[in-house]
Amino acid sequence: MISVRPVSDAEHSAVQIAAQYLSRGPEAVVEQLAPDSPLAKLPRAQQLEEIETRLGPPDGAQWELQTVVPALKDKVAAFTVTYPSGWDDHVIFEMTPVAGAWKVREMRFLAQSASKSGTAPVTATATAEPVVTPKNFFERFELRNTAPPLALLAAAASIIAAFVARNRPLARSMIAIAAIAVVGALIPRGPAPVAAQASVIAPQADPSLAPLLPLRRALASGNGNVDAAFRSVDRRGQRGAVADLWKAHADLLDTNISAVRNTLVNFKASSDRPLAAILRARLALLENDEVAAVLAYEQAVSLGPGRDELWYETAEALAALGFEDRAKAYFERLARIGSRDADVYYSLAMIEASNNGKEHEDAAEQYLRKAWNMAPVERSALIDTGLFWSLIRRPGITGLINLSSATEPLVLADKACTRPVILPPDAEARTSGDYLQVEIGAQRLLVPGGAELAPQGTPVVEATQWAREEEARRLADFDTLMQIGMNATAFAQPALRARITATADALANRNRWAELVQLTENLNPTSEHIPPSIFFLRSIGLQRLGLNDEAKKVLTQVAASKVLLRKRDANAFMELAELFAAHDLFDAAVRMYDRSLAIRQNPFVDDRVRQIQMNKRLATNYSTLTTAHFEVHYPEDVSQLSATQLGEVLERELRRLRRWIPGDTFRPVVVNVVWWRDFRATYTGSDFILGFYNGKITVPFAGVDANHPEVTAILGHELAHAMIAQATADHAPRWFQEGLAQRIELRQFHENAFNMYDNEKLLPVPLLDSVMNGSPDPEMISAAYIISQTNLRFIETRYGRPALSKMMAAYRDGGTTDEAIQQACGKSIAEYELELREWGRSEKRVFENTASDLGAQR
Repeated sequence: MISVRPVSDAEHSAVQIAAQYLSRGPEAVVEQLAPDSPLAKLPRAQQLEEIETRLGPPDGAQWELQTVVPALKDKVAAFTVTYPSGWDDHVIFEMTPVAGAWKVREMRFLAQSASKSGTAPVTATATAEPVVTPKNFFERFELRNTAPPLALLAAAASIIAAFVARNRPLARSMIAIAAIAVVGALIPRGPAPVAAQASVIAPQADPSLAPLLPLRRALASGNGNVDAAFRSVDRRGQRGAVADLWKAHADLLDTNISAVRNTLVNFKASSDRPLAAILRARLALLENDEVAAVLAYEQAVSLGPGRDELWYETAEALAALGFEDRAKAYFERLARIGSRDADVYYSLAMIEASNNGKEHEDAAEQYLRKAWNMAPVERSALIDTGLFWSLIRRPGITGLINLSSATEPLVLADKACTRPVILPPDAEARTSGDYLQVEIGAQRLLVPGGAELAPQGTPVVEATQWAREEEARRLADFDTLMQIGMNATAFAQPALRARITATADALANRNRWAELVQLTENLNPTSEHIPPSIFFLRSIGLQRLGLNDEAKKVLTQVAASKVLLRKRDANAFMELAELFAAHDLFDAAVRMYDRSLAIRQNPFVDDRVRQIQMNKRLATNYSTLTTAHFEVHYPEDVSQLSATQLGEVLERELRRLRRWIPGDTFRPVVVNVVWWRDFRATYTGSDFILGFYNGKITVPFAGVDANHPEVTAILGHELAHAMIAQATADHAPRWFQEGLAQRIELRQFHENAFNMYDNEKLLPVPLLDSVMNGSPDPEMISAAYIISQTNLRFIETRYGRPALSKMMAAYRDGGTTDEAIQQACGKSIAEYELELREWGRSEKRVFENTASDLGAQR
């Protein structure tokens, strides 16, 4: 039985204090100091400075309550804190009862010593396993060199990024479990860990830390001059060690690896400062030093205090490094202490779901149910994992996570609002499942398992609402960023770098390429601090705007950049290869794939390189026939007459399809005609795929009569994809693309989903893309195609063909499916689904195309 530990009384008070601190600053904490707190004896002005130095500036900060080991639940409250710069820390309150209330006796952070000689630290000890040391490491783990160590780089970078800025539930779980699936070369041996001894809090022995406040503020804001602040602060005594570690942490965010390494040399591997161990572990991940990373994470865990965020980071790292059993053991340890972090249970659900057998399926179901009630995620995210498909169709899950429902379910915690905290007047609280989020101006307080702490009347929101709001914030930040001025210096500041990258991603998701190009105008690919992904997006934006020469130039500059070579990111080289291939720069694409393989072996690459080489032959060695709107490439052993007939069919279909996909212009499209044997062997490996569109139409119709009805239907289907892509600036979701291509395909009859499926199997529109892309169930993928076509048949029937044009216009302008349906039908997605299903109950006949549908304009 999975038991999640409720928030203790001590943690309850700490949450309330944290909320007040984010609203009012250090004054709020002064009022809550215990009489025997060392800080209580200081003058008020010094109290305020000492508190802010320990907790960090409240402005723009995000605090999240952690689950500590059971022995500490009534002694301490731990928070992960992320500051606007992306710099993160753990703040630990030592709580003590005073006259029936819980007060703060001490506050500590990661750069301080975990214990001091001559003091009596609070400790929590469970069944302990010896900490891994260099001496016993290779006795405990057998490493099989079937994959190069550099294969870990991309996963390691993703893990560190996940702890710089907390992602939504499940996102971190997917990173961790994907790493387990991909990097299976390092196999752990020996007993799994149960729990490590964790020394926690010593009475404050450091001298005054207030002189470090200017440095703390510069590090937290990301807008100050950290180097100048570091040089100017008083770093005598223990303050020097704190300042050095803080600066090393900032250097790591700036990817100034040599500076981090030079600082950590001054801290022994046995240092009792948790931040030193954590930085050493993160640095080792970036440098692909598996042994050093494991040792450092194990040391950080042993220093304590035992809390779920650190153990989760350790588990992710172990997973990325290939120590699968040990990573799983950390996840299981987190479950045993009753972690309130839903990611823990999503991770365990995925681990169990990836194994065969009813026992594993039962365990996966139990973990998934627990995670969902703690913090529900979008149903599409569950499908996208590819692991939960059979699980979410189990009777015990279908009622909980209803895939046929038009909207995301609202999950209300059983004990919501039963132990409310007093929040500041400027706070706005919301819950989803057992998860509490409090916004206080630009600050956030996150409380996993905290729904019971919510004030009476706190609204319950869908899992998608926070994601939509976050995207809106990123888009709204565009104007502010443009006023700041985008250049390499801006990217050297972690806070700005995170904002710029997030805004660029949001602009790309919304098809706002002109603004993205404007945002990245003054950036140089040789700049140290700018991630290559920014230039990949810039190149795509330039291409979408028709500036192909500039787009190619950007890619060439990135490929020649020493920064990309030094990062040795295999995934980045693969992405660059695909961008080159999209411009028909075949040789450059193959070179990038070769660079990727030099870093990490990937069986996909060989197949993809063969496809690119085939595309090069199609472009350079095949015969070419040009019509008004098509450039047909065909083998030399196919007659020109056959190619001419195919071109004529395409031109006729273009005229017919313009009834559904109007447009003033149609940019010529390349059509590759190959022999079936080459098509199957090089592109698909399947007998069931008879064509595809990926910027070009490719069909296996060499030597086939193009006027055959089935061939004409397939040509029309792929042509429809090309026309929809042009009409929507290639921004239509897959369900719309496939649904409309089927609807207007030259066939007498089309399937009707309401004629084939019961209500509980009718997927709503928001889930169709996820099923098409992430489901391993061929039957459900087929159903998603039919449901997509049925949706568009309904829209056309009820609202007319102009509604389809309105949807395409909405997609072209960067709209979501919700917005496209609102624009076409004047209804929310929930209202639309109700109307669709009411119509479907009375419209169950197979759809038949009219003579007008089948006729061609001549």
